[in-house]
Amino acid sequence: MQITRDNYSQYANMVQQMFGNKKNSSDPLAQCDYGNFALRFKPVDIKFTKPNWDNIMTKRDKPAMSEEEFEAAIKELAQKEFATGKRDDAAYRKLCMQHGETVSPDRKAIYESSMRKTGGKMNAACMFWDNNGNKTLSYNPESRNWKAISTEEEFARARVFTSIYNDELARLKKEYGENAKGTVSYQQIQSDLAAGIKAPSSGSTLDIQV
Repeated sequence: MQITRDNYSQYANMVQQMFGNKKNSSDPLAQCDYGNFALRFKPVDIKFTKPNWDNIMTKRDKPAMSEEEFEAAIKELAQKEFATGKRDDAAYRKLCMQHGETVSPDRKAIYESSMRKTGGKMNAACMFWDNNGNKTLSYNPESRNWKAISTEEEFARARVFTSIYNDELARLKKEYGENAKGTVSYQQIQSDLAAGIKAPSSGSTLDIQV
């Protein structure tokens, strides 16, 4: 069951029925109202797992790379995946997360500030807002999973990542052919790129799409 602002009470009743109990106003889950801004600092005794900031986008002390390094890394990822013919989901997620964090809100600071106000307990809204009232982070007590609520800046940043990645894949398909995916080595791709960069100095002219 996907918990939303509208069905949280239904979920609480379902849990109570599973254990053969009537809804009790003192029960922590019954005191919760998912996404209710007015309850953002009301503490409840729900057991929860703390967020793992290695897996949640948040502002970092400094970017993982420069913009030039990010672009090179995204292209390199596309090249390696073209060479193997397989999607490296873990590498894609990690790089996309690092790339996006350059515009992320400081979710860790927002979480810690809220926790200080609730005495280290989960708030009754199971959600965290920034000082401007924007949703930034939520907690699902059913799955015990955390979710970063993406901002418009993060969505825009993700589109930049996808554009660089897809453009490089398109270049590789045009260069080697659709059926070459999974057959051309990464080393060959790098060698061909190096040869293409050096070619103009030898007197020849090449139309290289990068």
